[in-house]
Amino acid sequence: MFSKLPKQGISLGLGDRVGLATPGHIKVAKRHEFFPVFAQQSIRELNFTGRTFHDVKKDVENAVIKENYEGKSGFDGDHLKTDEEIKMAIDSGITMLTLDCSEYMGVVSKIKEKIYKGFYGKTFKVKDLDLEYSQEELEKILSIYSGVIERIIYIWNNFPKVKNKDVSFEVSIDETNIPTDEKTHFLLSKYLYDEGITIDTLAPRFPGEFQKGIDYIGNIKEFKNSLMKHHKIASYFGYRLSIHSGSDKFSIYPYVSQITQGNYHLKTSGTSYLQALKIIAQKAPDFFKEIWKTCLDKRTEMDKYYHLSCDPFSVPKDLKPIEYLNNPDARQTLHVSYMFVLNPKYDFRNRFFEILTKYENEYHIEVAEHIKRHVKELKIPERGK
Repeated sequence: MFSKLPKQGISLGLGDRVGLATPGHIKVAKRHEFFPVFAQQSIRELNFTGRTFHDVKKDVENAVIKENYEGKSGFDGDHLKTDEEIKMAIDSGITMLTLDCSEYMGVVSKIKEKIYKGFYGKTFKVKDLDLEYSQEELEKILSIYSGVIERIIYIWNNFPKVKNKDVSFEVSIDETNIPTDEKTHFLLSKYLYDEGITIDTLAPRFPGEFQKGIDYIGNIKEFKNSLMKHHKIASYFGYRLSIHSGSDKFSIYPYVSQITQGNYHLKTSGTSYLQALKIIAQKAPDFFKEIWKTCLDKRTEMDKYYHLSCDPFSVPKDLKPIEYLNNPDARQTLHVSYMFVLNPKYDFRNRFFEILTKYENEYHIEVAEHIKRHVKELKIPERGK
């Protein structure tokens, strides 16, 4: 049932940190015109939850059988960094590889001069974009991205399933504080294209903030202008844009749909975990308060793994448990609380699953309703209409 992502159209990375959310995702996928990636996990998430790619695969397969889902779906090894991680994910049967290049940013590679010669003093035209590279611009771009380009080439040449297009190949350059401009995007893609490397999706770093589980923070006009330029470049080279940390970004969804003309990949993975916490808040408020207290205690540790803009200590202390999920600072903090709630090393896990299993049907409904809101704001049509 797992297959590569389509070359065109809409695909959504749904993912499931909990292992119980997929039936809710299926309810939406059955009714709407998008390609679902039910299985999507990063190594970081696997390490914190004590799962493996095989566990992720098995949970989705069981849900597909239970819900009589007959369509296709993807299996994304998300944010893979090392050769060992990539090999493990490929051996587990992934159909999409998301290469995280963050650790190669700022690493100046031996191919820097070759890239420089191919772009210096030249002007390239992509639709109505005229892209010309000065010496200063090239030095700046290559000081950050030449190592990234070399890493992508290495993965292409050393993993046959990538080079033979047995898996969809996504390049992620969004894990940085520096927004990706159009000249950087074009240079990277042009050099790869000239080397015979074809990617399927690329995740640039857009302006503004894409924080976990909350709406977009930033200038929407600036985001629209950036998205238009990136979409033109992606279309020119024949791949789709990928939008990471894409859940709950409702204010920009209409523009994503309009500007890309329904041709993008968007990752929403962690938001189904927040719906699980919603069930906990409703059914076991004292347990929820215990989770929140630990969020405050673990705030510094969270910063080691996630870039968070939230201030959980500013959250009013008189909120009801369910109200925490509507507070941006609390919601973002809770989004990454899985790192101890689902972690076998802590004592939350058994109680969490005992409650969620008891109210599993309600959880599936909450997940489905939440993803439906995403689909509605993205203007994804119903099947057959």
